[in-house]
Amino acid sequence: MNIGLLMPKMIYAVVGHEINIYFKNIVTVINTDNYAFEVESQFGRTDAERWHWIPSVDDVGEHVLRLSVWNDDGKVAESESILAVSPADAGVGKELFLLEIGASCMVGDGHGNALWELFQASGNPKLTMLGSHAPGYKEVQPGGPANEAYGGWNWRTFFDKVQSSNLDNDGLHPKRPHDVPSPFMFKENGAFVFDFAKYLDKYCGGKRPDAVMFELGVNGLFIAKNDEEARWYLDNNILPYMKRMMAEIRRVTPDVKFGVELIPPGSSSQDAFGANYGTQQSRRRWLINAYLLHKCYMDIADELQYDLVPAYINYDCDRNYPRKSAPAFEGSETMVERVANALHPTFEGYRQWADSEFFWLKHIVSSVELQAKNK
Repeated sequence: MNIGLLMPKMIYAVVGHEINIYFKNIVTVINTDNYAFEVESQFGRTDAERWHWIPSVDDVGEHVLRLSVWNDDGKVAESESILAVSPADAGVGKELFLLEIGASCMVGDGHGNALWELFQASGNPKLTMLGSHAPGYKEVQPGGPANEAYGGWNWRTFFDKVQSSNLDNDGLHPKRPHDVPSPFMFKENGAFVFDFAKYLDKYCGGKRPDAVMFELGVNGLFIAKNDEEARWYLDNNILPYMKRMMAEIRRVTPDVKFGVELIPPGSSSQDAFGANYGTQQSRRRWLINAYLLHKCYMDIADELQYDLVPAYINYDCDRNYPRKSAPAFEGSETMVERVANALHPTFEGYRQWADSEFFWLKHIVSSVELQAKNK
């Protein structure tokens, strides 16, 4: 029986911060209440909906975590992961240059601000976020959060959107500036080319990133209605452009660390998908598409030499999305509260999402040399 269990090989954590595994997010079954999830570890606590743990100073290092899934007939799936716990002061005294490339969940006010705020506490490296705009498409303030993310964009979009005349307004991202082409594409000898060096000079003051974090892929296959369509989108909208972008960035910054996010699978309520997409996409189908996307990213991580940032396991999909009250039905005086957004969290949700990015960044600053290239 295939329940779509998908666990990362590496789970990052930081002393003093809670790390979770939400069981609903690691399988593709419609109703997880029909299964029991058991975690084998010397740390943490297993509840009905999640395993959770706050590491202490004595827990720094790597530890094995095993997880198994059961139904009335016995064990149906199992996995083994490494918990990598970084010290609370990992990277202190260093400077970390970060570029985030993504879509709507990365560009929103909540996401970039939440990550930036985590690094303002004592014991962290000085974080410099690179990008042409701040969260919410605002102007970058000195020392503040920045990114290179656009609602509705995918890996392919950063190559295809070469001039304002071919930008479309999809109606789903009203805050996105529709007259902005890809900042990575420059016209050379009559043709547009992806030029990362020129991008850094034009938008980042020539500074080079120590790490690039990608939050891309959802818009590349979200609308797929079956596995065949999803794999076509992977092969045509995602993988070729993912490989090209990484190769171009690495050509200019050969020592850069890549982190590819495995994003949360969206709200656990079908109400949210109905609110945003009507009948065009269901939660059931999107769970499968997200599984195929994440599985693909896992399978090629060694080949393309990137780390996986498993935000999806450390995220409450039941409570982290906005809700709205509405009549139970037309003409009813009874008001009911329904989840109103399928993929875009509340600020509290963005904070929990940012935790996973913070954990990975703390891991890499404690294990690699930074900064020589920007001095």
